[in-house]
Amino acid sequence: MTSEGFGEFFAVLTREAGKTPADAIAELREAVDFLRYYATQINTLDKRKACGIFACISPWNFPLAIFTGQVSAALAVGNGVLAKPSELSPICAFIAVRLLHKAGVPKEVLQLLPGTGAIVGAKLTSEAKVGGICFTGSTATALTINKSMADNIAPHAPLIAETGGLNAMIVDSTAFPEQAIKDIVISAFQSAGQRCSSLRILYLQEDVAKPFKKMLFGAMDELVLGNPWEFSTDIGTVINAKARDDIEEYIEIARDDNRILKQLSSPKVGNFIGPTVIKVNGIADLEREIFGPVLHIATFKATK
Repeated sequence: MTSEGFGEFFAVLTREAGKTPADAIAELREAVDFLRYYATQINTLDKRKACGIFACISPWNFPLAIFTGQVSAALAVGNGVLAKPSELSPICAFIAVRLLHKAGVPKEVLQLLPGTGAIVGAKLTSEAKVGGICFTGSTATALTINKSMADNIAPHAPLIAETGGLNAMIVDSTAFPEQAIKDIVISAFQSAGQRCSSLRILYLQEDVAKPFKKMLFGAMDELVLGNPWEFSTDIGTVINAKARDDIEEYIEIARDDNRILKQLSSPKVGNFIGPTVIKVNGIADLEREIFGPVLHIATFKATK
């Protein structure tokens, strides 16, 4: 890929998904890793296990990496692919498919189907000719796809679904706090917390909770929120105004309950959410995943 190719991807990742320069670089590297990995696996795979036509439905939070991983995996095992990117990030997928075609993937084997989930996604997941589906997104949507496949697609057709969750970390008195805090800040707040792997709840041993939180909040104060086009920016925007409003509503409920432990200020213009830490009793208090820069903290007592 030429340097112009890098720049095009970086610009589109920032424009469509609000990626900072560091996040855009990491995402392009991950996409290349997927291509290299599945290319090396081609000769080891049993082509008799190909499903025929595979529908790949990818999300907006990793519009290049996850999109590329789904498509390359399906192609490697011998499937034709109908690739439906998120309606929030179709340009990135278009560039990726254009490059794959240029690299030699036949157009009749890989086709891009941009559009909304309600129209294009619904059609793909109910089409009897589809031999399998790969999906990354919300748990609710995955359940809807599963039902649609059960009603319309052959019973043996696989559904490969990666959905959300509540990722936890436990920090006790034996932990090295500087290292733990570095990983917590990255996991909870990088990419504005819009990762399936983002840390959602931190369990702290009571004996170390007070000094640990002081160090954590100090590290948060060093984060720079702002224009994702700037190299100095650590955290950019969430994906759109709807996501921003949903997260803000959740934070305000916690504020009314006096459970906000820390929140950074954010720019007034744009879909920004200041990284926020909320006190909870435990993971049972989290009724759903908040897909943004929100970390929950619970404490626990040491046992003998």
